[in-house]
Amino acid sequence: MKITAVTCHLCSSATSLGDGIGAAVVRVETDEGLCGHGEPLMGMFCGEAALALVNYYAPLLVGRDPLQRGPLWRRMWDSSVWWGRSGAPVSVMGGIMNALWDIEGQAAGKPCWQLLRENAPASLPVYASLGPAPQVEEVPALVARLRGYQFTALKIGPYFQQADGGIAGPRGEDLSRKMAAVLGALRREGGPEFALMVDGHMGGVPDPFSREEAAELAGVLAEYGVDFFEEPLSYLDPAGYAWLRGRTRVRIAGGESLSLRRGFEEFVQAGALDVLQPDANFVGGVDEFRAVCALAAERGLPVIPHAWSAGPGVMANLHLAFGCPGVERLEMGQHLTELQRATFTDPPRLVRGALAAPTQPGLGIVFTPEVARKFPFPPSLAERASGLMTV
Repeated sequence: MKITAVTCHLCSSATSLGDGIGAAVVRVETDEGLCGHGEPLMGMFCGEAALALVNYYAPLLVGRDPLQRGPLWRRMWDSSVWWGRSGAPVSVMGGIMNALWDIEGQAAGKPCWQLLRENAPASLPVYASLGPAPQVEEVPALVARLRGYQFTALKIGPYFQQADGGIAGPRGEDLSRKMAAVLGALRREGGPEFALMVDGHMGGVPDPFSREEAAELAGVLAEYGVDFFEEPLSYLDPAGYAWLRGRTRVRIAGGESLSLRRGFEEFVQAGALDVLQPDANFVGGVDEFRAVCALAAERGLPVIPHAWSAGPGVMANLHLAFGCPGVERLEMGQHLTELQRATFTDPPRLVRGALAAPTQPGLGIVFTPEVARKFPFPPSLAERASGLMTV
């Protein structure tokens, strides 16, 4: 089997939060009619850059065997090693690797997770990833809605939706007071069995929490039995993560924007994380994700993948969650995007807080350029964590 084309299709859809989100869908075609699909996470942040990088790597792959992932990774890596050792290039190479993995699953007639292990659990717990924290008065309806969707766990951020549609992120005592009120309401409404997580979103913003601010908020989270505190500090401060771990009972989680196993090694060696959160669409694809899981196993740490994508990226993380031992739980949006509904042949099935293992060959994706035209990508659509843009 030979690769005949590698293309990137920019799309957009709306998230479960109602926000517009970009997707860069990689399509790898072969001379045997099999087509694999992947989604570098960079499509969310800068689709045009993802497209340019796919176009750069494509000529290196055409005419070669798609089942030889290792040599193809090395070919791309060696062709961009001067500038492609982390971040956007690794994200794009990983999206291509996931598309090749999709082809391998289809060729074998097995779901991709089954290529990694046959004895995966029948289901895995998931949590609903919600974004801003609700207002206290919204909590009863929120918990009822999530239970109706079969969720038994949720994650919120330390910021709040405003009446005008904006988002406010209080700091200090004001934040602690507001989060205590919301977490108290969630705990009362959800009961002790409803799992709560908090995402600080401090990994890559211009003005992150200080260590002292993160410790103060962690104290509030511990009071309400929060399971983990994600990205409480800047990723530029691994020592701060370790400092915080020594001062709170709440598990400290992170890793969604760390590249390759070696990106996680720095944090693990510093004693910075209780929970590793690789994203298959950013860390470097299936093989680097597995390497991070191996690192977690060596240190006795659980893995809870980051899985916030607009398109096929969700399925890559889902299959890896089932295929890799040590995965404790998986992240999900409240519902699928319209793009996901149009492209998933085996949509996630949630029952009583757990997701059933996929059954379709490959990643369970069907995608054509016609689908991309139904979900057009507006020029310059980008997610900027800082909310800033310099023109």
